[in-house]
Order: sequence, then structure tokens, then C-alpha cells
Amino acid sequence: MFFNYPSRLFEPLVKPVMAVVLFISTFASYASAEQALEDFTIKDIRGMRYCEFLLVYDDRVVIYNTTGSSDCSEDKWESLDVTVLAKENDAKNAQLNGPKFWAMDAQTLELGDKKSFGGIDARYAATLPISALGAGEGSDPYVGFTSSKKQTMVFEAGKPMYELVDDKGNTYVLNAYGAKVRDGDPGNLADQLTPAEGWSFEIITPDKSVIVEASTDAPVQMVGDDLHQYYTLFDKSSQ
Repeated sequence: MFFNYPSRLFEPLVKPVMAVVLFISTFASYASAEQALEDFTIKDIRGMRYCEFLLVYDDRVVIYNTTGSSDCSEDKWESLDVTVLAKENDAKNAQLNGPKFWAMDAQTLELGDKKSFGGIDARYAATLPISALGAGEGSDPYVGFTSSKKQTMVFEAGKPMYELVDDKGNTYVLNAYGAKVRDGDPGNLADQLTPAEGWSFEIITPDKSVIVEASTDAPVQMVGDDLHQYYTLFDKSSQ
């Protein structure tokens, strides 16, 4: 299987799994259609470019991600028409998220069916409740939301981790950063972001590798910043 990333290792695990995506606290009322999900392990991905397509329906947001499917060609990405994408997918509307760049060193995640959006291939990645969308692009900054996904993120020892700490002392780790980050260096978020009152942005360099796991068995707590990057809650004391 060729994924257009010759310098990186992208390994599909052999057994696909069936899953019903559940999300937010009222799981039963938000159950999505079944997706045949396949586990993928991706290595050496810090800085890898990807894009996402958000299909917005009355009660949910369905997300497709280009990781492992395409390099999200800049020319094709810039020519996309969200009105056309929404109509082609019977959605209320559509949003584009990207390009983004992974902030971890390796991860295992589940991806589902492949679709083409304006000539860019992407795979099903997640379903979120409509409340996660916020009032504009993506979620509202510094307002937590829940997602249901299976994902294991690895941050290698000696490399920086970028974190948001909320007003209660909870820590969220940056998953990926966007093109608005100055010089492509997430460290510059320290003076680019305007955190909500009581929140802070921090950079740490762990002396041992950090593993952050998300599971479909329980909602995953996430939050976005004011440049629409996303962070996952994790327990620092367990590392």
C-alpha cells in the first residue's frame, strides 16, 4: 500500500474492526452509522502535513482526514468550494480545516472509508456532536468539548511538547498546528495565542517518552485555542 510518504513509515494493522462511533454524554442519541475502521500506526510524523474536511449535518459533524491518503496538494486545496462539497455529500454545509501539521512523533489511530473531495483523497476520522462546532470556524476557543476516538500519541523524549493548562490546572497536549503558526514553529504560540483568563500555554521537554491514549470507551476531552489548533486532555501525573 503506497501512501505518498516515502520517508515515513505508515503501517496498516491487519485486522479491521467494526465500530459504532459514540460521542458526548448522551451517547445513545448521537450514535452514528457503522464504519469499518482500520488501525494505522504512523511513525516519524512530527511536522507531517495533512488536511481535514468537516461535513456538517443537523446533529453531527463528520470529519475526514488526508493522513496516509494524500499529501493535500496546495493547488487542489485552494480551489475547493465548500458549497459544492456539502451538496456532493448531502450535508448542511462543509468546512475546511488545514493545512495542519502533526505535533507528535508517532501515533496509532483508526481511519475508515476513503472519499475524494475535489480530487483530494481522505479517510473517515471521527464524528463529533454539532455542539463541538462552536459559533464559527471549528470549536469555540478555550471551550472544552468531547470526542470519541481511538488514538495513541507518542511524544519522544528530548523533543518539545506544547500544552494548554486550564484555570483548574488540567493539561491538554497539542495534537497538531496550523499554517498561521509563525515560521512553522509551535514554540511561537507562546506569544501568538491569547489564552482565556486563567489559562496558559506552556512548552516542556520530557526526559522520557510520553504516551497519550484516547479510547472510544469514554468521551475524550479536547479543547481548541484561538488559532484553531486542538489539544487532548491527559494526566501528567501518570507519565
